[in-house]
Amino acid sequence: MRKAGAAIAYFDNGQPITANMWIQPVSNGGCGSFSSSAVMNVSPNWIRNTTSFYQYGVGSISIKGVNVSGSGTSNPATLQWTNSNGARGSYLSGTICMGWGAFYLGADVAAAAYYYGNLRTASAHV
Repeated sequence: MRKAGAAIAYFDNGQPITANMWIQPVSNGGCGSFSSSAVMNVSPNWIRNTTSFYQYGVGSISIKGVNVSGSGTSNPATLQWTNSNGARGSYLSGTICMGWGAFYLGADVAAAAYYYGNLRTASAHV
């Protein structure tokens, strides 16, 4: 079972940008998989996925299996990936581990894109 969240924002011409976040429920101090995305139906000038994890409790958040800019031990721990090569999406996935004394882990994703002369952001939370 996974926790999932999604949100949509629209550009002036009606094109949507969608933020998606999926995270495997994690027990106290445990690890689970995650996947996040920023997706459009057309090719924007650029599209960015900013994913943040936060916890309640003590210890450091650990993020594994991704090779992008970001901080993997702070609270919140934030990762970001931007595509400006005509791609219609920006995707992140890997494994997230809670601190040794943490009892809750949550995640946010912000999908942002510049397209049709406008900037739009959609944000989802789990």
